[in-house]
Amino acid sequence: MTDNVKAERFYQDDADKIKLNWLCYEYANNLYRAIKSSPKLSKYRAQHKPEQIADFCLYYAKRMRKSIYDRSIGKGEGVKVSVQYIYEYKPGCPTKQAQALIEAAENAWDETIRGCTICSNRCLFEWFELTPMFDNLAKMGWPT
Repeated sequence: MTDNVKAERFYQDDADKIKLNWLCYEYANNLYRAIKSSPKLSKYRAQHKPEQIADFCLYYAKRMRKSIYDRSIGKGEGVKVSVQYIYEYKPGCPTKQAQALIEAAENAWDETIRGCTICSNRCLFEWFELTPMFDNLAKMGWPT
């Protein structure tokens, strides 16, 4: 299995290899898969190359980073999956397409959280702990 949003895009150096960035990396790839599988986004996929979709997913995941962190420290009521991020990235995005992208973003977040419930890495609770998971991808032969 390979991921379309590359892990190396979530860190600049070893100090950035933290669990919050890993969670965002996983979310970005879940979002990519949600976009690729959504019947409502067939036109979007036809208009965008896989690399362009991956770039959008990267942007969206990084944009959600603050909301994820704020929620973890009790600063917010929930993680913000926002249409605003879509319009920031793609001004003039058709409303119907933006709504389909939001549905994909919500589905991807739900998928990410479901994965977290069975994972022992505790990314949802130990945000700034360093993690070997980025390095483990390379050891497993996955492109980073």
